[in-house]
Amino acid sequence: MASVYVIQTGRTTWDEQTRIESAPGAPLTATGRQDVADAARELAALSISAIYACGGEAEQQTAELVAEAAGAKVRTSEELRELDYGLWQGLTREEIKRRQPKLYRQWTDSPASVRPPGGETLDEVRHRLCKAVREIVKRHKNGRALLVLRPVAFALLRCMARHEGLGRLWQNAGEGCCWQVLEADPADWDGS
Repeated sequence: MASVYVIQTGRTTWDEQTRIESAPGAPLTATGRQDVADAARELAALSISAIYACGGEAEQQTAELVAEAAGAKVRTSEELRELDYGLWQGLTREEIKRRQPKLYRQWTDSPASVRPPGGETLDEVRHRLCKAVREIVKRHKNGRALLVLRPVAFALLRCMARHEGLGRLWQNAGEGCCWQVLEADPADWDGS
């Protein structure tokens, strides 16, 4: 079994506005920063040796807050970025629902079957996340690494580690900042 520590970023200004957010994203809110600081105190006791995050603003802010508490280095991995929402980027859920009601309903009911216009499928995200996780686990066999993720990427990894289908994606997305250790057979991160 391989252990992977994951943390979902704190809430951002766009999360507060229910806007769809990919990289580079928006900054953490004051509440989001406080939630990350609270989680960072818990994570500091776990001897985290490295923190991986993509270059998005919320991901980097979350990583830096945890790194400060844990005394760990922050490394950038663009493979850990959030789903590319394409033309949905920056829209509110209500705007998408109004403009593309059938596609939005399909996205909420069966997210694996949808590609946001100009964006990525969940399967494409899953493949790149698995590649990143494999490399990080390999690099930190004897250490502990933490992955900083936005909500969909966080939920995807939880689904895979729990052997749940992507139909459970929304149930696996955290509300704001939350962290956990995911234990999985290395074969679970093969991306297939």
